[in-house]
Amino acid sequence: MVVRRRLKISGKSIAFVTTTVNEWKPLFKNRKIALTVLKQFDESLKHYNLALIAYVLMPSHLHALLGFRDISLLSKFMQSFKILSAKKIKQLPEINKFDMINADGSFSLWKTRFDDLLITSEKQFKVKLEYIHNNPVKAGLVDSGDGWVYSSASDWLSEKPGLLKIDKDFCWI
Repeated sequence: MVVRRRLKISGKSIAFVTTTVNEWKPLFKNRKIALTVLKQFDESLKHYNLALIAYVLMPSHLHALLGFRDISLLSKFMQSFKILSAKKIKQLPEINKFDMINADGSFSLWKTRFDDLLITSEKQFKVKLEYIHNNPVKAGLVDSGDGWVYSSASDWLSEKPGLLKIDKDFCWI
């Protein structure tokens, strides 16, 4: 089930979200750009008081499992994160701003939309958690999920803290 404003869903929930760079450009191959996005992601999570359960930042997109005390904040959270991260990345000398200019002349880092799925069962949660941690393996970037630095796989698979603090104990029931 997707979370949309028109559905008027509220309360505790876990959501699987995906957001993608315009035209799938692999900007996050650059370490400074990747770390800038993750830092803003972390700041936005704290501002909205959300639990980060799992994540992976791939070269061109981000997947995450997020715990919400009120799922109605999902759209606001994503909008805020995307706007603030785009502003910060636009200021970095590492980015070729001309590659990110739209036909109307505006700078655009992220695709306008994002995808979301409300997690409704433990089985679905496990499938999405495994999907997130295997994404870099499937893409041929590493041999095992915990080898990808921009991921929570090491937190889950080897009990080693990753770049962002993970909440394994978030409960939505």
